[in-house]
This record gives sequence, structure tokens and C-alpha cells, in this order.
Amino acid sequence: MHNFINSEENKKIKFIKSLKQKKARTRESTYILEGIKPVMEAITEGIRIREIFLSKSFFEDGMKDYPDLQKQKLNIIEDKIFYQITDTVNSQGIFASVFADLKDVEDILPFGRYILLDGLSDPGNMGGIIRGVDAFGFDGLIVGPNSVDVLNEKVVRSTMSSIFRINIYVMKNMDEMEILKSRMFRILATSLEEKSFTAKDSDLKDNVVIIIGNESQGVSDGMKKFASQSLYIPMVGGAESLNANVSASILMYESMRQRS
Repeated sequence: MHNFINSEENKKIKFIKSLKQKKARTRESTYILEGIKPVMEAITEGIRIREIFLSKSFFEDGMKDYPDLQKQKLNIIEDKIFYQITDTVNSQGIFASVFADLKDVEDILPFGRYILLDGLSDPGNMGGIIRGVDAFGFDGLIVGPNSVDVLNEKVVRSTMSSIFRINIYVMKNMDEMEILKSRMFRILATSLEEKSFTAKDSDLKDNVVIIIGNESQGVSDGMKKFASQSLYIPMVGGAESLNANVSASILMYESMRQRS
């Protein structure tokens, strides 16, 4: 039995609007997933979906092509209200609220390969790095202090569903770096200094945490104190630095190459 919504005062509409704020996403451990392909992948992969919402026009005209969607309990929203909620240009008329599966740093096992984000501020960069963690078989992403919220709608959208397939750990504070050190990880910080070790000359095969810093400031001094080595990616052109997502992807590819 589907639920039809025709009022902005509906409690479900108010709840969805609240998820635009990080505080509510954290409190409810819930995020918004928008678009037909991501929602269908979430259904297929058995992701814990809280609720699914369709615009009235998509329900009437587009749903017939998705038999698995027809089996779900759906919330049908009047178009005028639906398009006030979504912030996506040319929305496809479907989104879902999804339970997040974020883990604590204490949950990290004492082996494997991880990317740690230190003050990363751009949602697109974070989403791209999440895709890289998925693509290059890393064991997880650690979201360090002062980074953009990993449940931000722009982050989730730019992961292209890779957020379903990776382990994500959220640091409460910088002190939790001691947990990683106690588990004997080699902690490596990216650097623009040419005197640092190049990625090719560094052992990235296993038991490493690679820190990717802020887009403009790089790895913070606080994080550098925990690193046993700096990593440098040689460049021959005129660019001063690489995009954080590009840097992370190069290092993850090099790690995968070394393992092969």
C-alpha cells in the first residue's frame, strides 16, 4: 500500500528536509540517495533503505520500467512539493532515505590499506576518492577531523554508488591517530616537497594509512606528527599540485600495482 503525500506539513517531508543538515544526518544515521540508478542499486545490493519517495509524475509515467521498484512500499509526493525538496537540477523524480553504516576508528583491524582524509573540504573530491577506494580495492576510508560530511548529498551523489561498497570510519578527534599507531600501521602523509619519498619508491602494498590533506593547505601539522614518512608524486609539467582526488587515485593505483 503506497502512501500519498500532498502537504508540506507532512511529518515525512519535514524529516527529509531536516536531513539537509549535518546534525540531523548524524543523529538519525541517515542520508539522502537521489536518482533512479543509485536507488535501484541500493535495492539490488540489499542496502538498508529507510523509505523511498517518488514524484507523482514519475509514479504515473516512469515506474513501469522498474519491476523491483514496484514491489517496494513507496511515498508518492505531489510534484510541486517534491521539487521543492530536491536540490538536484533535472531531478529524475526519485530519492530514498538510507541508513548509514559508518564505523568507529576502533573497529579498524590491524592490517590492510586505508586512505585518511585530513580536512578535505570539497564534496566532489571526497566522492571521487570513495570511488577510488572501491575501484582499487582499499580496505576503507577514514574521515578525519574538519573534513566535509561524508553523508552530504553532493558527496553521496558523486560516489556513483561506491559508498555502498566500502568501509567508512569517522574519527572523533585527532587523538584517535594513536589507535592507528598502536596497530602498527605505517602512516604516510602526502607532500609537495621533492625531498620526500616518491610513491614508486615507497612500500604501499599493505598495512598503510595514506593521508590526503586539505585541497589548499595540504596535510595539517597535527597529522604530520603521526606520519613516519612523506609521499611525493613527481610531476614534469608546470602545475604546482594535483587535485586531492587525482593524488589519492594515483597512490591507490600504485598500491594496487605493487600488490600485483
